[in-house]
Amino acid sequence: MKPLITTVRALKELATDLSPEAIWASPALVQFDGGSTEVLVAADDKIDEQRIVIIRDQHSTDRFVPDHLVNLRREVLSRIASFAERARASGSLVLPRGWSQYKHNKLISFFAVAGARSDDQASRWIAEVVPGDNPDIFLWANTTSQNKAVLEEFELSKPVVPRGWEADWKDAVTAAMVRISQAQRAQPTAADVEILLSPLEQSATKGWSYEQWLESITDDQRSFIEAETNRSIRLRGPAGSGKTLALTLKATREVLQARETGEDLRVLIVTHSWSLASEISDSLDSMGFDPFNEIDVFPLLEIAKNTSPQYVDDQSGFVLAGEDSFSGKQAQLDEINDVLDDFISGDWITYRARTTGDLRSRFESDASDVRSALAWDLLVEFGSVIGAAAIFPGAGAESRYCQLPRAAWMMPLRNQEDMRVVFAIYTKYMESLDARAMLTSDQVLSDLLSHLETHAWNRARRTQGYDLIFVDEFHLFSPLERQVLHYLARDVSHYPRVFMAVDPRQSPSEAFIGVAADETWSSSAVIEDGIGDITNFELTTVHRFTPEILNLIKHVHHEFPTLELGKDWHVDLSKVESVQHPGPIPLLSVAASRSGEENDIVKAVHQLYPTARLALAIVDSRQWGRYSDLASRIGNSPKFHVSTISGRSDIDGIGYRRRGLVAGSAEYLAGLQFDVVLVAGIPDMQIARMTPNERTRILSLLYLALSRAQREVYVFVNEDDGGVTDVLARAVANGVMLKERGSLV
Repeated sequence: MKPLITTVRALKELATDLSPEAIWASPALVQFDGGSTEVLVAADDKIDEQRIVIIRDQHSTDRFVPDHLVNLRREVLSRIASFAERARASGSLVLPRGWSQYKHNKLISFFAVAGARSDDQASRWIAEVVPGDNPDIFLWANTTSQNKAVLEEFELSKPVVPRGWEADWKDAVTAAMVRISQAQRAQPTAADVEILLSPLEQSATKGWSYEQWLESITDDQRSFIEAETNRSIRLRGPAGSGKTLALTLKATREVLQARETGEDLRVLIVTHSWSLASEISDSLDSMGFDPFNEIDVFPLLEIAKNTSPQYVDDQSGFVLAGEDSFSGKQAQLDEINDVLDDFISGDWITYRARTTGDLRSRFESDASDVRSALAWDLLVEFGSVIGAAAIFPGAGAESRYCQLPRAAWMMPLRNQEDMRVVFAIYTKYMESLDARAMLTSDQVLSDLLSHLETHAWNRARRTQGYDLIFVDEFHLFSPLERQVLHYLARDVSHYPRVFMAVDPRQSPSEAFIGVAADETWSSSAVIEDGIGDITNFELTTVHRFTPEILNLIKHVHHEFPTLELGKDWHVDLSKVESVQHPGPIPLLSVAASRSGEENDIVKAVHQLYPTARLALAIVDSRQWGRYSDLASRIGNSPKFHVSTISGRSDIDGIGYRRRGLVAGSAEYLAGLQFDVVLVAGIPDMQIARMTPNERTRILSLLYLALSRAQREVYVFVNEDDGGVTDVLARAVANGVMLKERGSLV
């Protein structure tokens, strides 16, 4: 098998559990077969990128990891990417203790995955770092306890990279640039097997003018849009109720009124991600007015980078983990999990005896959900408590941390010993980031908060601050991020006027750690300190989907307990109504086996593709690998355009295509809408097989998947995975779903 040349970005994308067979359908990846090597690059990679060259076993059947590590693919790829980042940032590479590194001359050996509890996990890479500004990484071989290699001996028989590998690299990056450029410029062409469809419609816009929108909005939306701006407003509503649209129209209205009166009005619309910011900008551009120079639309992280003096012209060489707050948080969680593994295998024994039982049980639990929840709580503690207080590892730092007052939303640490162990992990976390020359979004926002509290900003805000601040997806903002908002207001003599759109059914932790969300100890329901009185507006009309789909969503809504986000976050879904024309009752298809279910999905795609924008929404992200492989097989037919979304960063890429099937985990389809949604990947939800927290999470994701559909919903289950779960059986019994027998094979 030819050597593989790849990059950090490409490996991180592949580590989302995207099926290798679905790479060609990913808008974020490009694969290239050169004369001497195979190349896998990410869409944003450049010629001078750091390269990772993997010398593959000639007899291996898997293209990306050794055969004995296939079940640990995500962990293996993530560790390779982490190794490359550390090598890029450090002149003298020192790996975490848990990696168990050995060195000989230029060679370095380390564990391929965390721990060494089995032969698979004891596998080691033999690597070499080639010096340079972006040092290339060569992974020469992978060994096991049965196939050990002494570095001194291996050096004498080290493989040779085929000539021409650098030419293959350049050709691959050039091909990737051409492909992306062509995709952006491409216009649909007629074909016997394709029918032209309009572009995928985002939730905020259909390309209508301002006047057209004002003629179609509901009374609830109009009440919010026309509300006085003398105090802050929280706008609540479920998926599909038009919160983003209402924010956009209100911002437009306030600017138009200011123009009429000659008022100098500055407006900020702040988001959690670039994808949503781009969507809102497109909506504003379609309103039919001159450019809205009075309105800035940015992710909060971008505002921090452009406002904090230390980041305006940063020459430190540090790299920001993630392009926005959403991708940044995911990168931080990966880093914290890595640090946790290293800490528990080493220093934990020093702290264990003095730590309270509750915290000790979390550190020593083998349950992945418990570990994920612990990582989330540490993320909040590091960013919104320690970082926000500008406490850095060093003399006296631990004492300062232990003296900080605790609030109800913080991770409950019972005594000073609990705080000491958390600060020890924080110290290792900061050391690990420094070793990789990485900055986190929380660090940048913490620095911004420090700058916003200076006299310099207090003077500058009169010209650089904003009169009105609109915040979309406010439920995704962390306590640290929320603290920043009120400092962005222009007038220091009054409370800022902040308009927040909230989906009460989603919490920040759910978006990142899935089934572990309800195992967290820290809370997202913090009081918006510094914003003053807040008026609540509630949207009770759904624009996106039909009454039949709404009935099914209401049914699912009533099946899981209210998330404890605080009384101000709740919404009474029983009052919500749809203004869409009636449509078909959602259909439940029950197959006898997994393969039968896949056949039923393929049949549905053949039937619906010519007349509908389709999504395949996977409820349980742990099943994403299987369904991304299915999406790839569907896309092998020239009849279909298929895109796979394995992360929020992929959403922008699907805009290049104006027709087709989009497949992805339900949480990554948030913000998109489709004519028809095919829902699959629903696990067995019997009480004996699933904890209440897991059950709540799966039901919440089912709610999200259903709410992506405008016209029709098809739900697919199979008896291999438990058949019809209770919530769907009751939906059929209540008449909000129709049931049909699927494939019998």
